Amino acid sequence: MSVHEMVGILDLKRVTRREIPRPPKALVEAYLSLNDMAGVVARALDQFGIVSIIPSAILKSIKPGGRVVGPAITVRNLPEQHSVDSLWARSEPTLLGEREAFFIAEEGDVVVIDGNSCFPASCLGSMSTALAARLGVSGVVVGGAVTGVAGIASAAIPVWALGGTTITGHHRVETVEINGPIGVCGVRVNPGDLIVGDDSGITVVPGPIASEVYERARLLAGLGGKMRQMVTDGAPREALRRELLKQMTDMANSTKKA
Repeated sequence: MSVHEMVGILDLKRVTRREIPRPPKALVEAYLSLNDMAGVVARALDQFGIVSIIPSAILKSIKPGGRVVGPAITVRNLPEQHSVDSLWARSEPTLLGEREAFFIAEEGDVVVIDGNSCFPASCLGSMSTALAARLGVSGVVVGGAVTGVAGIASAAIPVWALGGTTITGHHRVETVEINGPIGVCGVRVNPGDLIVGDDSGITVVPGPIASEVYERARLLAGLGGKMRQMVTDGAPREALRRELLKQMTDMANSTKKA
């Protein structure tokens, strides 16, 4: 796979790795076919003893209805040490480098930004989001604030964030590392981890077990399929009671086999 040329905003030493492990496209499509995608995958991870979920009550979808599955390109941001005024006065260049990650990314990657310590300064704007979409990024997850919310909401890709802000990240936010491990809202994200996102929130699947987690999620999704259809069809109370009991029993048995 070819290595894309970077923009040149950041020193190359800040990029820990240029390549990340990526799942087969067929696996990504399989995840996308799941109903209640992020939720059912989160329940599957419970059976692996892994808690790596960020609910939408914390990290909101700026573009409602958006869904994404893809490997993570990670960005770690920290606050600038010098004052905003002094940096502008000296005409210092911005060190806000999420655009470098966009140029590193391959089609279908999800850029995940750790910007919690910079909050409420912006870690992403509408122009950057449009650029990410043009370069093939399938979504952006920001553990921090974003600006230009209306533009982000109308963008071609979904974005999740803590909320909107009018405070620019230029000369307030410094990107210190790309493609190293990060923490987003209490969840660890490694480069190449599979990001599963929808209106319920973000679920982070460790890359090495992405196939096994999908199989478990597929099983859990199937358990509820018959019950949902029976409700839609207006099944009688007793039939619903028996099916619900069977579903709960089957779910408990599936947990024992995990």
